[in-house]
Amino acid sequence: MSLQSITQELYGTFEQEDYEKCQQLLVPLKIELIKHNLLVPITTDSTTKDQINDFKISQKILEIGALSSLLLNKTQVFENYYSHLKPFYSNSKIHLKKEHNTTSTKIISLYLLLLLSQGLVSKFHIEVEHLTFFQQYDLDSDKYLQFPINLEKHLMEGNYIKIWNLLNDENNLPCKEYIMFVDTLVNALRYEIAKSLEKTYATIPISNCKNLLYFPQEESDMIFEESLKEDLGMNWTFKNGYVFFNSSTDDNDEFKHDKSNKIITNVLNYAEQIESII
Repeated sequence: MSLQSITQELYGTFEQEDYEKCQQLLVPLKIELIKHNLLVPITTDSTTKDQINDFKISQKILEIGALSSLLLNKTQVFENYYSHLKPFYSNSKIHLKKEHNTTSTKIISLYLLLLLSQGLVSKFHIEVEHLTFFQQYDLDSDKYLQFPINLEKHLMEGNYIKIWNLLNDENNLPCKEYIMFVDTLVNALRYEIAKSLEKTYATIPISNCKNLLYFPQEESDMIFEESLKEDLGMNWTFKNGYVFFNSSTDDNDEFKHDKSNKIITNVLNYAEQIESII
């Protein structure tokens, strides 16, 4: 099967949202891209109109690989595709004009969001700084790029209500792929608030604690207590309608006892990164 025919099949499969099949088609496609020297956009090979067009097709193939991987919750594969895409995104001959709300900026923003969800705030800043060197990317008005940038800004400012409003309403999400990170980011937000509560109060009513951590009031106290322990690693005491904060508890040790819990580990890393920057 030719490169052109496999590419057309990939486009159709992606539109049909058959992401598993996309992953299967991408294996022979990447081999063909290597054979045709199209997997890496070398500047000397980006001189003619046909060469640039070929690289644009290669970029689209890799972008489908990135998006389908993420929608299958294969974040490591998504990161691998993003590393392949970075030379395309920084190539001024392929990206000659100003970009605005494109597939490219969407994938870049998803990578930034992934860094935030993993607690890699320093790396997030490096990536954003790197983007400022390329005039084709408008960080101030692009709806995709603005989302992770604003999210990180609100977190640094401690503006938790804005973060919650951004994450809690799917209508605020620029694309469906963002949903993949919501749960982890909500837990990161709750962890930050929980740490603040521990430093500020000795005890507060359970109902107030639910409000402050954005848990529904109708949720039972038992489920609320279990959520705090399982999702945030908070070993607080519940008694007579109050939450007693155990300030002597080393929460870092609580997290270390359960390294298999990926979400909790990401939340801890996130908090540590924020503290190091502040």
